[in-house]
Amino acid sequence: MAKVKIYTIPTCVFCLPTKQFLQQQGVDYEEIDISQSEAALKELKEKTGQTGVPVIEVGDRLVIGFDRAKINKLLKEAGLR
Repeated sequence: MAKVKIYTIPTCVFCLPTKQFLQQQGVDYEEIDISQSEAALKELKEKTGQTGVPVIEVGDRLVIGFDRAKINKLLKEAGLR
C-alpha cells in the first residue's frame, strides 16, 4: 500500500487544513516538519525544486499545496480511499 507523507512547517496556514482533510478521509500519514530537519528540507528541495509547503506525497506522486481534488485522485489511485 502507498505511504502518505506531508511536508509542513508550524506557521503554514494551509498545512493544518490539509492534515485535517487527510484525517477526515481516514488516511494515516507521516508528518515531516522541514523547519526541524535540514535533511528533510534538502529532500523536499530535491523532490520539488522548492521549499513551499504543504507538499503531500502519496507513494511516489506529489501534490504541491492543498489541492483537495488532486489529493483525492491520488488517494483513490493508491487504494487509500
